[in-house]
Amino acid sequence: MKRVQDEKPERSKEVKAWMDEEIDAQQARYDAISAEMEGIQEKRNGWIARFLTIIQTKGYNTNGDMRRAITKDEVPERPDRPDADKVVW
Repeated sequence: MKRVQDEKPERSKEVKAWMDEEIDAQQARYDAISAEMEGIQEKRNGWIARFLTIIQTKGYNTNGDMRRAITKDEVPERPDRPDADKVVW
């Protein structure tokens, strides 16, 4: 069965050039964001540790003023790999 998505129309040179410019711009933005996030990795680790402490001691609101604390068993372990906090796009 022939489907519309199986046949792609040819792209003009102008469209290809525009797409290349957009891809380059997106890559530059991603690189800047990724570099900034890697630069504050120690702060991020602190934020994560503080968050985990808060949800295990104070808990979080489930409904109105009702709170539920997360047990240590419910907290997932952090993956032991270098890209565990990688910025994804």
